[in-house]
This record gives sequence, structure tokens and C-alpha cells, in this order.
Amino acid sequence: MKKQEKIIIFSHENDIDGLGNIILGKMAFGEIEYVLASNVNILEAKFRDCLEKGLLHSYDRIFVTDLALYNPSLEMVSKDPELSKKVLVFDHHRSALNEACDAYSFTKIVETDENGRKRCGTDLFYEYLVMNGLLSKTTSLDEFVELTRLEDTWEWKKTGKKGLKAHDLAILLNGIGLKDYIESIYTKVKENEGSFELTENERRVIEEKKAEYLAKLQRIWSEAEFFVDENENRFAGVFADYEYRNELGEYVREINLDDLKYLIIIALEKGEFGQKSYRSIEAGFDVGKIAEAHGGNGHPAAASVNITKEQKEKCLVLRDRNLRESIKYLVESNYSE
Repeated sequence: MKKQEKIIIFSHENDIDGLGNIILGKMAFGEIEYVLASNVNILEAKFRDCLEKGLLHSYDRIFVTDLALYNPSLEMVSKDPELSKKVLVFDHHRSALNEACDAYSFTKIVETDENGRKRCGTDLFYEYLVMNGLLSKTTSLDEFVELTRLEDTWEWKKTGKKGLKAHDLAILLNGIGLKDYIESIYTKVKENEGSFELTENERRVIEEKKAEYLAKLQRIWSEAEFFVDENENRFAGVFADYEYRNELGEYVREINLDDLKYLIIIALEKGEFGQKSYRSIEAGFDVGKIAEAHGGNGHPAAASVNITKEQKEKCLVLRDRNLRESIKYLVESNYSE
């Protein structure tokens, strides 16, 4: 009897793309271990901690998905003859390409492929698993992976009913939480090889979440402050829980404020000390470049910047005195480790 392989996946916890890789891993290998991180800095630290403690050599396969490894971990893996054959990285973020994270034999970083198709971690990992005979394609898996890609690349907004179905998956995640989402979708694609359909209960959760969002978003937006950045771009900043970041972006776009270029959602509960989520409001405006200039990373339509301990502490002091000044301080702050 063939020995059960020992598998670990490091992935992104923030959205359905990061979790899609865990679901695919469970489909391909059965029992797996996984480590989730909210951003590349935390993932890099977690991976390197395992690396330095010698914990990774016991695994047969080590995958890093929807977030790239950075250095020093990349160099450490490349210089280890055993690990360099076990580790595979699948990511699609432009910031990883800018850092030359694709310059290693064990990394595959693709933002947009040669056919002009935007990629995501889940569909890169799915492609690898199928091509290497580790997972068989099914109609259900094909649709799940494509829905995940549409949501994560923001193409869901251009694809009618299918796009709305993709976005519903993101709302479902917010409604039932990370662990239940993984188990629910895993069970769905495992037990049904046909079309990928949501259950009545899942649809109920989604509709209830949408109704909750509308009331909450109206209140959040009423507390937004407006600014102009160093390049004369008008933007808004607002405090909000992390789970509202995408829906708030959609809500503001529908208001159709002519001169508003982008939005920054400040979630102080996210990650270790908080995170700023950037969302483009004007079509085609690249918030990825704005985030990168402040020490973050992401995509043209959605990006993020971490908040440091010192920044959070100062922000809280300012917020007690003046909401606008606290937001202004944070949106102008840069992240550095």
C-alpha cells in the first residue's frame, strides 16, 4: 500500500482565492496541513520560522499559493537541494513580479498569461494539479475555479450572471467564515462532479448578508473623509471592519462620484495591527501603484498596505480627538518592517 504523502500548503486567508487552494489541496491529496496568512510579510515570517526550525523537511510536498515567498526564504530554499525539489510557489500578484520572485525554478508567478487572461492562485494551482495527474478535472471543479478567478481578478463585474455568482461566493465566505467555507465548498465539489450550485441555505446566508451590508455601508460611508493626494487625485478614507472592504468599494462606485479616484478602507482589527485596503473607484485607476508607494502591494483595482504598531497607537490617540486627522495620518503613512 502506497504511503500517504505529507502535504502542507501556505496560503492567503483574506479571500476565496487563497482558500480555493486549500480546497483543491484537499481534493488532490486528502488529508493536508495548511497555514494561512493575511499578507506576504506574515506569510514570509511564518514560512521562514518553519524553515529555520527544520520543520519543512518532513513534508513530501510544500505549496505556497496566492502569495509569493520573498527573500530571504527564496534564497534559503534555492540553496537547499532537498527543499528546492519539494517547494512550489503559485502566485499572480504584480508586486511579486516586481521583486523578481519568479526567478526561481520552483516559483510560477503569472499575473496575465500570453493569451491576455488574468490568472489567480487557485487556477494556477488547479492547472498544475491536473497537468501532473494529481487531480482529475470535473465540471464542478472547472466552474468553481473559474468563479474564483472571476472574483479575484475583478472580472466578475463584466460577466453578467456568472460574475454575480462569483461575487456571491465572496459574500458567502463573509457570511459563514473561513473554516465553514472550506468545508462547505470541499464537500460540494467532492460529492458533485456536475454543475457547481449553491444550496438553498447558502443562498439564504448570502441574501441576509447583502441586506446587512446595505444598512451597514450607508452608515460607514456617512463617516468618510475626503482628501487629495500628492498627484492631485481625490480619494476618500474611512474606518470600517475588514469584511466590508469589497462591498464598500462597490457601494461607492454605484454612487457615481465623478471626481473620486479611489477609496482607502482602514480596518484596525485586521492582521497584527491593522490594514489599509485600497479600492479603485474610477474605472482604470491603478490603486496598486498607490499602495506600492506606501509600502504595500496588490492589483490595479484592489491593493493593501499594512499598519504598524506605532501607527495604530498614534491613530487611536488622534481618533479620540479628531476623526479626520486620524484618517489623514494613516492614509499618509508608509509601511516598513
